Amino acid sequence: MTEGKLFIEKRKFKRVEKVFPVRYKLMPKDNIIESKKSEGQTKDISLGGIRIEGDILGNVDDIVRIEFITKDEENPIVTFAEIKWIKEIDGKQQFGVEFLTLKNEDKQIIEELINE
Repeated sequence: MTEGKLFIEKRKFKRVEKVFPVRYKLMPKDNIIESKKSEGQTKDISLGGIRIEGDILGNVDDIVRIEFITKDEENPIVTFAEIKWIKEIDGKQQFGVEFLTLKNEDKQIIEELINE
């Protein structure tokens, strides 16, 4: 009998690899500190969140404001998300976020992307 690790998928939503430009801003925990801004790109997306490659601005559990453009450059998806993990993958900084809010029309856009 071989020993191995049992991996249980915890994700609630189907995740697909998609690359889009993304802008994000760390939300300050108090009103004194000005929030930091950065740009990167999505690596994958689901209805629950996205993986971003770019500069890490905060820590796990911090809140970020995210803006990314999928197909319609006139109407980017803008939402707030919580940083769930931070890692270096293939020599690049990446972090995963879970959406805290998502408008119904944005959910529909993401569903269409996932099912392409």
